[in-house]
Amino acid sequence: MVFKKNIMLKVFILLKFFLLLGGCAYQYTNEHNLDIEDVKKIKLNVQSFEINKDNLDIIKTENLLQNEINKKALNKLEAWAWQKFATEGIENKAFLNLLKIDTSVIEKRKNKKSILSIINQGKEVYKIALNFDLSINTNDSLMKTLKITSSLDFELLNKYSIAQRNKVIIYNVNKLIKLIDEKVTFQLNKKAFNKFVIM
Repeated sequence: MVFKKNIMLKVFILLKFFLLLGGCAYQYTNEHNLDIEDVKKIKLNVQSFEINKDNLDIIKTENLLQNEINKKALNKLEAWAWQKFATEGIENKAFLNLLKIDTSVIEKRKNKKSILSIINQGKEVYKIALNFDLSINTNDSLMKTLKITSSLDFELLNKYSIAQRNKVIIYNVNKLIKLIDEKVTFQLNKKAFNKFVIM
């Protein structure tokens, strides 16, 4: 009986050690932090640039975390847009029309009540989707529109503290904005937008 208790105690201590090791080893790098110098500025041949949120569809849910992710994504997208675009022209107008921001839970796995639940933590997989377009209107009523839709999946483990969870959210929102930045830069460098982009 004593032998059995000693083995169970050693197994329990070993499992706690692995839990502590796993909880402390989770680290995000600054690889996808969006700094001012990371954004390649694009000079638009326009007199004015506006961000339009009139048609914005932010999906509100009962889940406060999803609403918080939507808010962070919106703030980061606006900050990126102001850093990304510079106005260099004497005519024309550019509008960044924010259309939709949606965060949804696409997978949910709960903790099971067992010894293995220490190793197999519960998690939720979230999907952030951003949809917007960049419209450039000329004085002679010509309009050129670039539509951008982008999404990213990421997971949050139940064991995360609030600080860890916020780091993961910010990291993934930055990663999504970085993907959008690359898409927009690639599309605006195409021949179709030569008239509106100053090299």
